[in-house]
Amino acid sequence: MNWKRLLIGKWSWKRPFMSLGSIYILLGLFAVSCADRMIFLPPAPSYGENLRGYTKIDSKISGSIAAIHVKAKPGAPTIIYSHGNAEDVGQNMDIVYALKSKGYGVIAYDYPGYGLSTGKPTQTSTQESIQATWDYAINSGIPASSIIIVGRSVGSGPSVWLASHTEPAGLILISPLKSAYCVAFGYPIFPGDRFPNYKRIPKIDTPLLVIHSEQDEVIPFSHGKELFEVSPASNKFFVPIKKTGHNDMFYHAPDKIFDAIDTFIKQLPKP
Repeated sequence: MNWKRLLIGKWSWKRPFMSLGSIYILLGLFAVSCADRMIFLPPAPSYGENLRGYTKIDSKISGSIAAIHVKAKPGAPTIIYSHGNAEDVGQNMDIVYALKSKGYGVIAYDYPGYGLSTGKPTQTSTQESIQATWDYAINSGIPASSIIIVGRSVGSGPSVWLASHTEPAGLILISPLKSAYCVAFGYPIFPGDRFPNYKRIPKIDTPLLVIHSEQDEVIPFSHGKELFEVSPASNKFFVPIKKTGHNDMFYHAPDKIFDAIDTFIKQLPKP
């Protein structure tokens, strides 16, 4: 009995291509089915409803969005802040207070399944959540011309999405990703990619600030640089941060980050 032929079949020039095709299909199915579970890593809630500025925002998809709202000084803009992965708004209060100390208002919200927000985190639910946060800001009397959208890491996804169909005063991206698949595989080689910022940025002419660590070990520095380069905005700035990684930027270089944000906002046209 020819065991070799029994196990691998009859050889043909088509076999390697069929094998590669089968591998691609299997990996693609895995990527599509597991993408959200790989992207979103919600921690245990770090705060309660007694957190200063706590509020709830109604969402059509997830039901209830937990958020922190600290109001701006008269004439100052308000920031809608989308945080990074594996953290909630309670772990970002240092950033909220640092921005507040400069007079800015901040609405920092939690994605579905994060903190005290209900629901399940997906690309769709996070986008609906930031849309609901935008609507909350508008209904609170904050004009679009006085809103700055800020997204960090995975938060760049819903932030870019929101900027693509609203008219904020500015867009700030901190350690942004080109897309989820670009982080995981280097290229968007499978269908069903999440947060395709590299497709959306070229259609957004909103004033832009990109801040990225040169030693970022999670989302390569090239992601932020390439998003900046393809932006059609005439008013745009890129700030590289040296000698820091993805998760310790605000620890090692807070002054440079907040000064860059402050300088960018102050040069924007007054509403």
